[in-house]
Amino acid sequence: MDNMISAEFKASTGNQYRSQTVNAEEKTGVSFADSMAEKFQACPRDMTLGEYKAYFNDMVNKLYTHPSQKNVFWYVDITDAAYERMRVDPIYERQVLNFLARNKAANWGGHAPRFVLIHIDDTWEKCYGYTMGRQDNDRYARYVERKRREAKLRAKKERRKKLLKEYLKKKAEAKRVQDMLINRELEKRWLEHDRMIRKWNRKRQIGQAARAYEASLIMKSRSV
Repeated sequence: MDNMISAEFKASTGNQYRSQTVNAEEKTGVSFADSMAEKFQACPRDMTLGEYKAYFNDMVNKLYTHPSQKNVFWYVDITDAAYERMRVDPIYERQVLNFLARNKAANWGGHAPRFVLIHIDDTWEKCYGYTMGRQDNDRYARYVERKRREAKLRAKKERRKKLLKEYLKKKAEAKRVQDMLINRELEKRWLEHDRMIRKWNRKRQIGQAARAYEASLIMKSRSV
């Protein structure tokens, strides 16, 4: 057993309740507790022990059970001495009912046990309880798995977004460097072309000057 349920225990409950077998009339229409309360004007002292067992068990069955405890197996063991004291002691009866009600209404979330045993005796010091096992909450597990997948998908998208941003940045930087190199090459070629043009112009000017000088010499020789 996993742990003991003390009188302060905030714990488990489920949708099943068992106690000692009692000889009671079949319930028809209204509950046995209601019929007993009406018959004895809500005075358990006037009931037999068997009638009170059915009356008390009916009240327990009416207690609210939290949905998180839907699959928890509850076993409530009540001794005859406890029934007898509750029958004549309304304060103790209310104490036991409040204890069971608190535990039945407890929200276990995704950590409900498989089995709960509550033992009720004629004194509070003799009462105890246990929880045993732990059931898998399929709905909670599916919720956790869905959240995990969503987180993984978000991380994947963020990773892709980051990689795309880095790729575009590197691509822009590579284009900038490429444009700079192309511009340098074009400038270098233009300077070389300009140098060649100027060199060619000088050669042409020299050739023209030489031809003009030769022509002037020829003209002088003819005039002599």
